[in-house]
Amino acid sequence: MDAPQRHIDDGRGLWRYAGLIEVRCPRCAQPGQVRAPSGQDGEVRFACTGCGLSAATVSCCGLHAAQRDWYGPVRLYGRRPCGYCGHQWLGVDRIYDGKPARTPQRLSVRCRVCARDSEVEVQTTPHRGHEPRDPHLGLPLRLLEPTRHGLLWAYNAQHLDELRRYVAATQRERLRSAGNASMISRLPAWMKLARHRTAMLKALDRLDARLRADDGAEAATATPARTPAHGRVRADARPRGGATRRRRG
Repeated sequence: MDAPQRHIDDGRGLWRYAGLIEVRCPRCAQPGQVRAPSGQDGEVRFACTGCGLSAATVSCCGLHAAQRDWYGPVRLYGRRPCGYCGHQWLGVDRIYDGKPARTPQRLSVRCRVCARDSEVEVQTTPHRGHEPRDPHLGLPLRLLEPTRHGLLWAYNAQHLDELRRYVAATQRERLRSAGNASMISRLPAWMKLARHRTAMLKALDRLDARLRADDGAEAATATPARTPAHGRVRADARPRGGATRRRRG
């Protein structure tokens, strides 16, 4: 009888896997990577090897202090008293799938008391919701796999391996110090069910195969095959004299 596979949740949060994130370029859909500093401070960068798109932001104390580039959903929000009857408050809070081509500075809001419209100044901020995206720049993730139970995703190979070890385990434990904010504890309930184990492992295998295939294709593109030295022919090479000597009749 096989020994039970054991997994221990040590409290590691999702952000611990966010140092390198496998993404797809929003312009050409080529695979790429977002690289973040090993600590909590520094510059986060993405550079596409396909079309040359580059993006960056600055992280400070684990937060994005100067969000220079963002490709995910954005939130526009603001509030003010009604300009006609003084009712407090007229508020606006809207989520856009992507940043508008021209970000509005004001949005019109109708007062529910006097039914007149007032212009409300709005601020724009990245919207980091629950959908699977790169948390630094909002880029679409590369490791996504729909299942009939829900959408499975991972940031990178390390994240993928941890999910596999958890799903495969028949004996799951959590350290007392782990709390309830770890990556494992925040997984959806359908991923934790034993009856879904086989389907989850197959989906994780597909993600792993896709990652390896993409990496192999990228490596082949980056290092084109060279022509063997013995197969090269010099354009200026002249035939030897013995080869052109004509036989006398």
